[in-house]
Amino acid sequence: MNQLNDQKNFIGKIGLPPNLVWGYLGILIFMMGDGVEQGWLSPYLIHDRGLTIEQSATLFSVYGLTVAISSFLSGILAEGMGVRKAMWVGFLLFVAGTFGFVGLGLKNQDFSIMLLTYAIRGFGYPLFAYTFLVWITYRTPQNKLGTAVGWFWFVFTGG
Repeated sequence: MNQLNDQKNFIGKIGLPPNLVWGYLGILIFMMGDGVEQGWLSPYLIHDRGLTIEQSATLFSVYGLTVAISSFLSGILAEGMGVRKAMWVGFLLFVAGTFGFVGLGLKNQDFSIMLLTYAIRGFGYPLFAYTFLVWITYRTPQNKLGTAVGWFWFVFTGG
């Protein structure tokens, strides 16, 4: 029990709200996966899966567009649906888009399915991440908010 309190005290001392630690870890994992993927996916699709450069560029453009839309809507959805529900929707969209992209689009070499499912995936991570940022502002005391938000951007850029 004393060791648990020491861990919570350490977490608090570095400015992480103890009740949100798992969310920070989730953001770090989301962003690491997204960042690593961006480095190898386009060459893989072009050289190993036979997509044209134009198709790869279209795929990433559609993904970027859906990321932008989802980023814009995340605060609105957090307010309308509630933070936890919006985060779950973001997570589920990301997972469904990933499974659809890999399991249907790539497996069957179906570019239209790749576009649709990668777009769905693009809606997922910003909804999860930016809704968590809203949650941080709700759950963090005012005097610790700057540090808590700083930690969000630290883990967000960790990917």
